[in-house]
Amino acid sequence: MKEAPKYVVVANRLRQQILEKEYQINDQLPQETVIASSLNVSRITVRKALDILVNEGLIYRIQGSGTFVKDNKPGELIDDKQSLEIFDFNEYQVKLLNFGVSKPDDKVMNQMNINQFDLTYEIERLIMKGKETIALQNIFMPVKIIQGMRMDSLMGSIYDFINKELDLEIGSAIRTISCEMANEDTSEVMSLKGPEPLLTIEQRSFLKNGQIFEYAYTYIRSSQYSLHESI
Repeated sequence: MKEAPKYVVVANRLRQQILEKEYQINDQLPQETVIASSLNVSRITVRKALDILVNEGLIYRIQGSGTFVKDNKPGELIDDKQSLEIFDFNEYQVKLLNFGVSKPDDKVMNQMNINQFDLTYEIERLIMKGKETIALQNIFMPVKIIQGMRMDSLMGSIYDFINKELDLEIGSAIRTISCEMANEDTSEVMSLKGPEPLLTIEQRSFLKNGQIFEYAYTYIRSSQYSLHESI
């Protein structure tokens, strides 16, 4: 029987280590040179092996930082680019509340596997239908990946800007859906008349190469909006 190529053997070994939890979610894998030395193969072989695991969705790369184990289990895995979008912006409008560049807090750093020196776009916007508030979105994106964000690109689908103007291929997302009561701050921002149950969608979105480019938290008025999907 013909032996498998070395890069396939390396990929199989790394895959097994990831699946057996030797490397945990968001753990950084050793550098390519370290893996190559430990397995007595070339760095090119290791890189081809890692490419396989990126394509399988097990790991992702962050330029200048390294390779990390991807979380593709909790929540709902969304593969279609169109499905990443929660709202149809032909039907809904955007009211931009805040747009700026800031240092990420601990939660954003953990969710996006970045550090305090990685500046992020911080976007806060209301989703409206006429004069009625439908949802509140808080969106974070790393400046080093999503470069040149403009205010006008936030008034509709940000994914269209990323795909068409930055020429980046959007891959998949991990979406966690839950429910919570609106607190005082959220009620004020959304102009709610009183306590109201909100549908919450936490989403981390990835490019085709496995890089995470977005962490978003959306509060939706369940009385005004419902999710419909074909499965």
